[in-house]
Amino acid sequence: MNREWHLPAKVLTGMCTLALSAFSQTYTVSAKPGALNFIQGAVSLNGDPVWRANLKTTFLNASDVLSVEDGKAEVLLTPGVFLRLGDHSQVRMIKPSLVETQLEVVSGESMIEVDDFVPGSSIAVMDHGSVTTLTKAGLFRFTEHSIAALDGKADVAFGNRKLTLNKNREVQIDDTLKAGKVDLNQPDELYAWSNTRAQYNAAATYAGSTAAYNSGGYGFSSYSSPGWYWASGFNSYMWLPGNGAFYSPFGWGFYGPGLVAYAPVMGVPYYGGYGYGSSYYPVTTGKPVKAPATTAAQLTVPVNPNNVGVSSFTAVSPAALNSARIQMQNYTNFYGLHTANGSTPAMLRNGTSFSSMQAASHAAAASAREVAASHSAGAASSAGFTSASPSTASLGGSRGSSSGMSSMSRGSSAGSVSGHAK
Repeated sequence: MNREWHLPAKVLTGMCTLALSAFSQTYTVSAKPGALNFIQGAVSLNGDPVWRANLKTTFLNASDVLSVEDGKAEVLLTPGVFLRLGDHSQVRMIKPSLVETQLEVVSGESMIEVDDFVPGSSIAVMDHGSVTTLTKAGLFRFTEHSIAALDGKADVAFGNRKLTLNKNREVQIDDTLKAGKVDLNQPDELYAWSNTRAQYNAAATYAGSTAAYNSGGYGFSSYSSPGWYWASGFNSYMWLPGNGAFYSPFGWGFYGPGLVAYAPVMGVPYYGGYGYGSSYYPVTTGKPVKAPATTAAQLTVPVNPNNVGVSSFTAVSPAALNSARIQMQNYTNFYGLHTANGSTPAMLRNGTSFSSMQAASHAAAASAREVAASHSAGAASSAGFTSASPSTASLGGSRGSSSGMSSMSRGSSAGSVSGHAK
């Protein structure tokens, strides 16, 4: 049965082309939702196994079913929206469209992280007779029995009943459709894994936006054309927000090329694996897994200056991660945040545009230089902030020298970026 909802929306779509000069191929990135961005463990598409080597050409089309056994999967919806599946979970793509994205939760647990909506678009999720329309950026959890808004806002309909689900509210899928509080202390492996993936996605965007900025805009007209681009150094797609700065519900920042120089950043550990993909995450036994004693490198990741993210392998519940983030916020409030070149970043609201940033930056420039000069290099280092200059980042790269890593120096990456958005 082909299920489809007709939701009014209008949006201009297009195709994005990315050429990596270190490689002979030119990758054309489809603008439609459904790109399978990352897998871990046993994942299949319509019953056929999916291999990591084929991710950049694997998309969910209408009626396709993505299944996860013992593992995880991440699917890109509209630019700035990430769908993630946990163990023993399955979703069906109903309509992969920038105008009306529609999907169905068949079994298990899925999460949708919305960092930004494509103007005029809509995202709707069918879940065992219910229909949920996401209306405000945030983080949403879907199971066979319940729907939760860990952040953001959504409209839920079941039969003749409707309600609006606000932050930290959850509803059981039944005839009562009554909302209650989310149990923030309940361990959730997919939640913890999603935090790690959001961190890596933000690192990829930072590297791509920096490369775009250094190359004169990456073909963007006034840095205003968003989209998905393939980042070989991360072995995944990255989101370039275009003319704006956006924040993940987990506290990580996504900055477009026009704003990336103002991004407050942290150095966070990256634990082994190819293409930043093999993230270390807690297991379902409830016993936290200790992080490896050594790391291959550090990632440079932008953060929300007012609600910073934190890299944690033991915070397996929303309450635990929120507690860790409060401690990190207190720490950064004391030591201050810095951009990658050591200056004081501007405090940007979600969705801040390049033009408004220009006006704000002129007014704050003198103050920023004065504050930056008062911070010693040692204090910045002890606070966990990187010292790499944004001008050194590029896409391309290989293990140990890829974009966004604090050990990178000018010219050391395996490739530079050129391209355009049509």
